[in-house]
Amino acid sequence: MSEPVSDIAHSLVPTTRQQAMLLLEAGYLWMDMAKFDLAKEVLTGAAALMPKSEVPQLALGTLEFVQGKHDKALQAFRVAQRLAPKSGLPRAHCGEALLFMGKVQEASKELKAAIDLDPEGDGAKLAQALLDARDSGAPPPPKAEKAK
Repeated sequence: MSEPVSDIAHSLVPTTRQQAMLLLEAGYLWMDMAKFDLAKEVLTGAAALMPKSEVPQLALGTLEFVQGKHDKALQAFRVAQRLAPKSGLPRAHCGEALLFMGKVQEASKELKAAIDLDPEGDGAKLAQALLDARDSGAPPPPKAEKAK
């Protein structure tokens, strides 16, 4: 029997959870293959179809982040944060981007807030790992060169 169609975060087109996951996974697959333009097309489409879900915004932020565009990643993570203000994961990702931008104090505030929001959640685990790395003196990798 097929999965019933549900309202995934008030998506524009009713879709199953499996269909939404498949769309997002396609974006991540393109990203893993370094086909960043194709990944952006798929993930932007997912964000348009699910405008009230933070998940596609987190994926778009990750896409920018892996390309070394930390400022653009932060913008996408901030959108995700506005969509899910009670979730620690967007805050943790904001903190990560801020760390890589060299804004350590601001990053620390975001990471601690991520832990406070949901101490047992994935956002808290990511935030704690980033704080531990920071405390051990692990510097972020050198900034990626901008494409000319």
